[in-house]
Amino acid sequence: MAKEEPHAPARKSQPLSESSRQAIAETLAEAPDGSRTRVARRLAAGYGVSLATIYRCAGRKGAARGRQAARPEYRDWVRIAVQIAHRAPDHPVPLDLAIAAGVQAGELPAAAADMPLGSAYRIRLELGLHRRDRRTQRLSADYPMQACQFDASTSMYLSAHRPLADGDWLLKLYRRPITARGYKNKPLGPDRERPVTYGLWDMCSGYRLSTYTVARGEDAVDSAAALAWMLGTDKDERLVMHGVPDDLWLDQGPLTKSRVTADLLERLDVAMVTGEAYNKERMGGVERAWRTLWARFERSLFLRGSDEITLSDLNARLVEYLVTENGLRAARTSVGGRRVSRTDAWTALTNGRPADNRLRRLPDDPLSTLAAEAPRTLDANGHLHWDGKQYEAPTLYNCRVTARRAPDGSGDAVITCQATGVTEVARAVQPRQYGDVRAFATPPLKALLEDRPADFAGADVYAPGQDAPAANVAPLAARSEAAAPLDNPLEAATGFADVEDAMRAFHRIYPHPLSAANRARVVARIEAAGLCREAVTALAQELNTLTHRRA
Repeated sequence: MAKEEPHAPARKSQPLSESSRQAIAETLAEAPDGSRTRVARRLAAGYGVSLATIYRCAGRKGAARGRQAARPEYRDWVRIAVQIAHRAPDHPVPLDLAIAAGVQAGELPAAAADMPLGSAYRIRLELGLHRRDRRTQRLSADYPMQACQFDASTSMYLSAHRPLADGDWLLKLYRRPITARGYKNKPLGPDRERPVTYGLWDMCSGYRLSTYTVARGEDAVDSAAALAWMLGTDKDERLVMHGVPDDLWLDQGPLTKSRVTADLLERLDVAMVTGEAYNKERMGGVERAWRTLWARFERSLFLRGSDEITLSDLNARLVEYLVTENGLRAARTSVGGRRVSRTDAWTALTNGRPADNRLRRLPDDPLSTLAAEAPRTLDANGHLHWDGKQYEAPTLYNCRVTARRAPDGSGDAVITCQATGVTEVARAVQPRQYGDVRAFATPPLKALLEDRPADFAGADVYAPGQDAPAANVAPLAARSEAAAPLDNPLEAATGFADVEDAMRAFHRIYPHPLSAANRARVVARIEAAGLCREAVTALAQELNTLTHRRA
C-alpha cells in the first residue's frame, strides 16, 4: 500500500448545520482533561470535516485549552519593559536588563524583578512586541519578468592572471578564499584587473542567470553589456529567460548612477527600483545566488586537476551550471498547483500571460544606442572641447549645445543646439603630428584663382530683347506608369510559410505529443486560419490550458 504524502492536500470540509455545530461544541466542552484533542479528531472523522472546523464550532482557536491568566499584571510589566529596551539605537536591550532598569528607575514595581524571564519572553511574543526578521517577508511577483534583481559581485576563488593575445584572459584558482578588502566592487589601480560576476534573478520563478567578465571593478558599460546578454536571445537556447523586465531592482551601483545606462533603461521602459547598498534582505534573491555560485560552481573547478582556466572556458562551463540548476531546482511559484523546475515554470507562466501584457523582447544591439551626454559651448569657430578632445561643427557656432558621443569617447559627436533644436555631426579634430607638415600647402581654389586671366570682356546672359530658342517638339504630357507598392520594413509577417513551419511554432508552445487524429485536427484548424501566427499561438495556449486542467 502506497504511503500518503506528508503534504497531501486536505479534504474539503462539508458545511455543517446549526444543530451539528451545537452538538460538537457541547461534546468538546464535556471532554475530560487530556482527551479533548482525541475527541476532536473523532468528531472530525465522524462528520467528515477538518480538525480546524471542529475547533471553530467550539469557539476555540486550537488544541490548547483557553484559560485566564494567573498574573495579568505581567502583561503590563512586559509592555513597559519593551519600551525601556527600545531606548537603545538599532537593536533593543535584552529584556532582563530592561526589567532590571525599570525596577531601578521606579517605572516597574519591585515584584517585576521576580517575574520569570521565560514568561516575559512568551508574553512579548504573544503581544507581538518582538522585532520581526525582515527576511521572513517573502518577495514575490505575479508573472515572470515583472520584477528582476540585478547585482554584481567578485569571485571567491578566481583571480585574473594575465591577458591573452586573442583578447581572452587566463584566470587562476586559489585554494584560500579571496576576501574583498573594503568595497568589493571598488575599481583597482591601473593594470590590476579581477573577475567580476553579474547576475540576474527573476522574482516570480526564481530563474537565475550569471556571467563572468574581467575588469578593474564594477563598470556601468560592463553592467549594461552583461544585462543585455542576459535579456537577449543571442545566447544558449537552453537558457530560456529573456525579454525586458517591468521593474529592475538595483542597489546604488554604477548602473543607476551613470547617465548612459540610466538613459538606456529609460528608453527600454524599465522602471529602476533602487535601494541602499548592502541591504541583504531587500536583494536577498540575487545575493543568495552568489553563495550558491561559489559553493557549487567555483568549488567544482578544483576537481578539474588544473589551477588555470580561460575566461571563455569559464563562461562555457557556467552555462552548463545554469542549465542544470534551473532545470533541477524547484520554482518559487507553482504551475497548475504543481511544483516544477524554474525553467518549466518560467516558460509556462510566460506563455500564460494575458494578450495585453505579453513579454517584450529586447531590441537588437541595444548597446549601440549608448551615448554619453553633456552640455557644451561652441566657440566662434564652431569648436567644442570635451575631455581633452576637440570637435568641429559644420554650421553652428557661438551657442550652447547638448553633445552626445560613445561612452568610450571614440568617434564623432552629435550636437543639438539648445536654442533652435538643430542637430548635426561634429567631427573630431585630429591634430597632425609634429614633422608631418612644416608649411601650409596652398589650397586648390586659391591656386586656381591666382592663375585666372586678368582681362574679361563680360557677358549679359539674360539681357532683355533676346530671341528665345524655338521649340522643336510639341509640348505633351509625359507618360508614366503606376508606382509599384513599396516594401515596408516595419510590417511584420502575419503568417507562416508552410504547415510544417506552423507546427514547429505550435510545438514550441505546446510541448506535449499529439496522436495522429489530433495532429490532423490541429493541422486542419491551422490551415483554415490561413497559417496565421496569432491563430497558432492561441490554439497552442488553449490546448495547454486544457491539458493542465485535466492533469
